[in-house]
Amino acid sequence: MDLLRRLTGTSDATCEHIPAERAAPSGARCEECASTSSLRLCATCGHVGCCESQAGHARAHALREDHPVIYQMPADSGFIWCYIDRQYVG
Repeated sequence: MDLLRRLTGTSDATCEHIPAERAAPSGARCEECASTSSLRLCATCGHVGCCESQAGHARAHALREDHPVIYQMPADSGFIWCYIDRQYVG
């Protein structure tokens, strides 16, 4: 079941790190490399970065700024990941 949740991006896990309000995306491309695919949204400040299978700008931002929660874009239909808890949350 855990594998299915990871593959579908769903989880029963809760996370205390999710901000009360999700920030609006800063744009529709990675702020660092301008990629338009596999984007991640910082829940805290709205930074948009590329995923780890590309240059990993979303992860770098999350760790550098201590903003642990990211959303797969588009944010209303993707997964939520917490770098502190190291799990998908929802």
